[in-house]
Amino acid sequence: MNMNKFLTKAAKAAIILPLAIMSCNHDRETEENTTVELRLSSGVEVRTRASFPDSDTQIPVGERIAVYVDETGGAVQLYGNNVLVADGNGNLTGGTRMNFPANGNSVDIYALHTNATLPAVYPTSLLTHTVNGDQRTLAGYAPSDLLYTKRVNVARTASPILLTFYHLLSKIQVAIMPGEGLTVADIAGISIGGTRLQAQFTLAKAGAPDAVAITPAGAVAPITMGADVSTNLTTNIAYNDAIIVPQTIASGTVFITVRLSDETNLNYRLPAVTTFESGRKYGYLITANSSGLILTSTIEDWIPAGDTPGEATME
Repeated sequence: MNMNKFLTKAAKAAIILPLAIMSCNHDRETEENTTVELRLSSGVEVRTRASFPDSDTQIPVGERIAVYVDETGGAVQLYGNNVLVADGNGNLTGGTRMNFPANGNSVDIYALHTNATLPAVYPTSLLTHTVNGDQRTLAGYAPSDLLYTKRVNVARTASPILLTFYHLLSKIQVAIMPGEGLTVADIAGISIGGTRLQAQFTLAKAGAPDAVAITPAGAVAPITMGADVSTNLTTNIAYNDAIIVPQTIASGTVFITVRLSDETNLNYRLPAVTTFESGRKYGYLITANSSGLILTSTIEDWIPAGDTPGEATME
């Protein structure tokens, strides 16, 4: 089995949400005592054929983002755990309508996409986020993503403000093509093994949003991903995606399993101790022969997001 690894330097892994700030009265939008609303729109850049194309263009419908807003300096929290919901078209709706302070002061903004239980005030205690063991569908994949961002000392303005959400976990992409002795119909399933599904972390207002330390926790359990099959691994690659917790996995661990329709398993074992890092994307191109797997791997920063028009009002 051949295996080649290379590292591609890419832009910082992120999802970017423009935070547009509009005034009810544009003639007095920067004056004190004028209501200036916070609005958000979202977009994600398309780069590859992934399992869930909707998630490659927008934050998926129904995903929740918790927003915390302080008057700059952190002495006064204006909004806490204000949950906004993505509609899949670039809009974020729901939650409490948010405005700049009437006194004209600037704000500090923190936002988090997680399935951890969050308090009403900015969380500083240990949080636990869990990736799903079944990520064959968007309903299992999207909630597994852990995203965080911050923007401090944002002055009162009507101009758009970009919030860059950073991926705190790792992304696995597996593309598979049937080789000698197999057909498309023979590929029944793909799974990731050897990882812990819980990510424990602690936030701090003073820390960089892309430098949150992640600790794997819980039991080791498999993650089932999609089983789309590629016709080739050069011009028509169909990736199957899964999100895993950043962690170090021992040499010899069965990491990728391709299940055949006759219930036979073809396994890829890690040839060395392997560390999966926060914010990184790991690609595996696999040719599945009846006698085993031939694999090539790549590592790069998680794809940064684009900027797509759209906005949300918090009514």
